[in-house]
Amino acid sequence: MTPPKARRIQPSAPQLDADADYADAFEILIGENDSRTAEQAFRDGLGAEPGAGGRLVLWIHRHVLRFRLGPFTSSDHVIGWKIVHSDPDQFVLTANGSLMRGQLALRRQADRHAVLTTQLFYRHRAAARIVWAVIGPVHRAIAPRLIEHSARRAAAPTARS
Repeated sequence: MTPPKARRIQPSAPQLDADADYADAFEILIGENDSRTAEQAFRDGLGAEPGAGGRLVLWIHRHVLRFRLGPFTSSDHVIGWKIVHSDPDQFVLTANGSLMRGQLALRRQADRHAVLTTQLFYRHRAAARIVWAVIGPVHRAIAPRLIEHSARRAAAPTARS
């Protein structure tokens, strides 16, 4: 069976903050037997420890986007971002920094889709736009892979850790 592929969609207005300077969303079909919470699905997409790619993402978040990060994973942090909301269908993280503030949200929808939304709020508009012009394409390549990895892990329960 071919694993589901994420696709970029227009971010949904009800979940968007009107003050966001940037927003994107990626959607993926989730299996009917996938009973994981949004938080479990997000954590499964990352894995327990960052690999080389994850360490690069953390370095970019900390040193290029200038986010102040917590531990990679803990009861109140994921990828160094602070958990601000977690219920079965919605998981929201935020990261603050001198250049911008970011918000990631994974939402499980009743129609068996999951949507990963990113929003950025620039503190220093000119500098943040320049930085995001370089980092944005990397984000748009990595973000859908996160939810695809999560979907693959759900489809192969013996591979889940």
